[in-house]
Amino acid sequence: MRLIGLDLGTKTMGIAITDSLQIVCNGLENFEYSNNDLNICLNKIKKLLERYKNDIEKIILGYPINVNGTKNERTLLIEEFHNILKNNISIPIVLQDERYTTLKATGFLKKEVGLKASKIKKIKDKMSAVIILEEYMNRI
Repeated sequence: MRLIGLDLGTKTMGIAITDSLQIVCNGLENFEYSNNDLNICLNKIKKLLERYKNDIEKIILGYPINVNGTKNERTLLIEEFHNILKNNISIPIVLQDERYTTLKATGFLKKEVGLKASKIKKIKDKMSAVIILEEYMNRI
C-alpha cells in the first residue's frame, strides 16, 4: 500500500507518493490553489484517493513547527487542514515534522541537480513532500 506526502503552503501544495512497497518516493505534483481555500486541496486529495483506489494506506502531512517547538501561523493552517481531512476521508493522517524540508529540497535542486531559481520555485514543494515522506519512512 502507498503513502501520500503533502507539503501544504499558503498558495501551493506539494504532493508526493510512494510505490506500493513503500520503497521509493516520487514527487507527484505542485498543486496551486488560491485564497487559502483548503476545500480545493481536500477535493484534490479525494481525486488522488479515487485514482489510487484502495492502494493508499496513509497520508503524511508536513507539520511546520518552529525550531524551539512553538507553533506559528502555518502550523495553525496545517492543523485546520488536518481537521478537514480527518472529517472528510477515512484514511489515517499522520503529522510529520517538516522543519527544513523546503531548505533541503531547494539546496538539493540547486547543488545536486543544478537548477536555476525559476525552475526550483516550480517544483520545490513536491520535492519537499518527497522529503517529508522519506523522513517519515526513516522514522518508522
